[in-house]
Amino acid sequence: MKLSKNRSFWAVGLLAVSALLSACEQPGEALIERKKRENEADILAYIAQNNLNATRTDEGIWYFQTKANSTGQTPLTGDEVKYHFVARRLDGVIVDSTDQAGNKPETIILAGTNTVGITLGKYAGILKLKQGEEGAVLVPAYLDGGRNGNLVLPQYSPVRYDLKIVSVRNQNQQIQDYIRANNLTVTTLTTDSVRVIKTLTQPADSMAIVTGKTVTMKYVGKRLNGTTFDSNTAGTFKVQIGTKQVVPGFESGLTALRAGEKATIIFPSSLGYGTTGTGSGANRILPYTPLLFELEIVKVE
Repeated sequence: MKLSKNRSFWAVGLLAVSALLSACEQPGEALIERKKRENEADILAYIAQNNLNATRTDEGIWYFQTKANSTGQTPLTGDEVKYHFVARRLDGVIVDSTDQAGNKPETIILAGTNTVGITLGKYAGILKLKQGEEGAVLVPAYLDGGRNGNLVLPQYSPVRYDLKIVSVRNQNQQIQDYIRANNLTVTTLTTDSVRVIKTLTQPADSMAIVTGKTVTMKYVGKRLNGTTFDSNTAGTFKVQIGTKQVVPGFESGLTALRAGEKATIIFPSSLGYGTTGTGSGANRILPYTPLLFELEIVKVE
């Protein structure tokens, strides 16, 4: 995927950084322009000194690959990417990294302008690599929105990110991996790709859940990493089918059940909270997040 496809993401970061730096103008030259020029000079000197075969992106970031994997999966918007990184100043001092020895990579969902938890520089590098590949990006400070400066790496300093892409999974792969890892058996796959795993079934003469019926239930809503974002275990939550009171995947899963049944339903973000997500804090659902609900149907009327 080319970075030009994510220009709106870059625009947001650049506007924020530009506003911050332009507030500190120097006589004859805005600080942001001077720092931009200095960063570019430092990066070019670094490339020459280390004899790097680096390519410049349209945005002004330099990148080079250190390990290829031609058959690796390419990360696309909406995918979950696990990656390792090492951040260092151009003088070689390491300022941050993941725990590679302990195999604890960072996880990010690529969501364009709605992406959270990553700097623009690392995001740019990830888009240049496939699963199993390694590479590095040299990033001017003004193009690394989302980074907080500190004494070790001042805000205006260029940075090098070495990246290793551990895995790339689209939502269908995430769901399939979850089902396999938890030894689940899908009892119903709806036409809109909701997986229903019944854990308690009832006879065919039990009340079916169809349009117009009101369903009283217990539920626990989870992300596929096991964390809970919402629940009602009192058995008081009610939904009238066909009135769009809940997200489409939730209602679709309900219509595969009957009164008294228990089930787990899993569905992609296109049937949940889509490209923007919802909520805040511990209840936040990030963009492009597939969801899981554990359900118990208390009553259908």
